[in-house]
Amino acid sequence: MSDAPVWEFVPGRFGRRAPTPGLLVREYTDFALASVLALRGQEWAAALAAEQAFGTLLPTQPRAAAGRDIEFIWSGPGHWLALAESSAQDIEAQLAGPLAGLTSVFDQSDSRVMLELHGAKVREVLAKGVALDLHPRSFGMGDTALTTVSHFGVQLWQVADAPVYRLLVVRSYFGSFWRWLAASAAEYGGEVLEARRHSTRDSELVGLPATNG
Repeated sequence: MSDAPVWEFVPGRFGRRAPTPGLLVREYTDFALASVLALRGQEWAAALAAEQAFGTLLPTQPRAAAGRDIEFIWSGPGHWLALAESSAQDIEAQLAGPLAGLTSVFDQSDSRVMLELHGAKVREVLAKGVALDLHPRSFGMGDTALTTVSHFGVQLWQVADAPVYRLLVVRSYFGSFWRWLAASAAEYGGEVLEARRHSTRDSELVGLPATNG
């Protein structure tokens, strides 16, 4: 018996009654997100410009890299997602100056839902639908993938060895994605935690190391 129907994304327990939920889910809100695309032939120049402005190169492999008050998440060759706190400064404006003439930047802040997933059974839950190997020998701290979960496209990255994962899912698909996730976790028991505002200074946000590519 569950505390809430699995189709409702609300704080509380769901699925199997277990002393400790196998999956813990938290939504992060109030974040700024932009898609950054390198112009032709400018990928390396853009990476160097980002290092000078934000303290980290743009990853050239499927990795996430933390800079000064911003994260860059590889999302394909010459393509990154820039993740920061929401603020008075538009994220396009924050990026446009340092990366001018090297990239195209598009604000995606309202188009995605960001979740954090952890718990003793998080890998087992995701394995039911994730199209990649999440074993620690294949996918670890700082690794990212643009992949599918069930049949939904997501950006997935690992922020702690526990493991702890974050993912971005298109907002218009979120209801269907949540029903899949809750159903997949039901046999282990799950809990939706209270939403938290995204912050690069949050003590529970594991700082990813700057990367050299």
